[in-house]
Amino acid sequence: MVQSGTLVMPVEVYSSVRDEYTAATEGMGLADRSHLGRLKVSGTDALDLLNRLSTNKLDDLTVGGIQGSVLTTNKGRIIDLLYVLQQEDSLFVITGPETCRRVSEWIDFYTFVEEVEVEDVSDTTVMLSLQGPEAINLMPQLADVPLYGSAAVTVDGIEALALRTDFAGIDGFDIIAPIEMSGALWDALVGIGAVPMGSKAMELVRIEKGIAGYGCELGEDYNPLEAGLIDFISFNKGCYIGQEVVARLNTYDKVQRRLVRLSWDSDDTIETPSVLFHEGRQVGTLTSRATSLDDKRIGLGFVRKAYVEKGTLLLTEDRIGVVVESVVNPE
Repeated sequence: MVQSGTLVMPVEVYSSVRDEYTAATEGMGLADRSHLGRLKVSGTDALDLLNRLSTNKLDDLTVGGIQGSVLTTNKGRIIDLLYVLQQEDSLFVITGPETCRRVSEWIDFYTFVEEVEVEDVSDTTVMLSLQGPEAINLMPQLADVPLYGSAAVTVDGIEALALRTDFAGIDGFDIIAPIEMSGALWDALVGIGAVPMGSKAMELVRIEKGIAGYGCELGEDYNPLEAGLIDFISFNKGCYIGQEVVARLNTYDKVQRRLVRLSWDSDDTIETPSVLFHEGRQVGTLTSRATSLDDKRIGLGFVRKAYVEKGTLLLTEDRIGVVVESVVNPE
């Protein structure tokens, strides 16, 4: 991990992107995701309040269960994608890497007479993540952890909490422990066969799988339907902030942009975000980019629905050709 201001950012590469990508897709990769925010939300009204503030139905969560839910503005734009774990006496909430304070303040702003307390535990915990199909074989304790479930685990004598959310579109487990155990936990996971994995390989996996990313596709420029987050939206629950806008967009098919996979052949680097044009008209934005193992440039972006057909050629401001490959989560 490297320090950037007050935010600890992941190492980009440990060995090689190829080896780390292969570990995550064929074996077991180990990533440090401690730069994401972690909140403890307690009080008798905690679950009810979060249920009323975010897009998904949370009030039927049972102890050990996890649910993804989106905080939206009153205009239906994304503030953050949260993963909410129901524990015995509190909620454990994973936020984006730079939105933890915003989420905490948002909850506080809408707390009136409710009994709710929010504690930022990001600095007192470590979150190491296992990715790949061999994770369960190499760490059998994970075999009984269902998708959107959790369990207490012990790694070389270290007591930890395992959460499964498949956060990058493949088998994925977050292992959370006290911060003072971070080094020992890392060594223990490497000792059972996990391959250290940097942010470049993580981004490549995420982009290939079409998963919206924090700071890229998850932000107030976009709404959760555009970002392919429909699985984290309940259209049957009660009201939440932004609910009328999101419901109207869905009911009347008013979503104007779609999240798409993109590719290009140029060796020129395209900075993100980068505006995309079609015949001189601005039709989209490239939001994420990576280089695949076969040296192909790939990315994700939002493109107006009229231009998302496979093979559509778009241009950047520098006239670099970008091709639409597919729509993420097609209807």
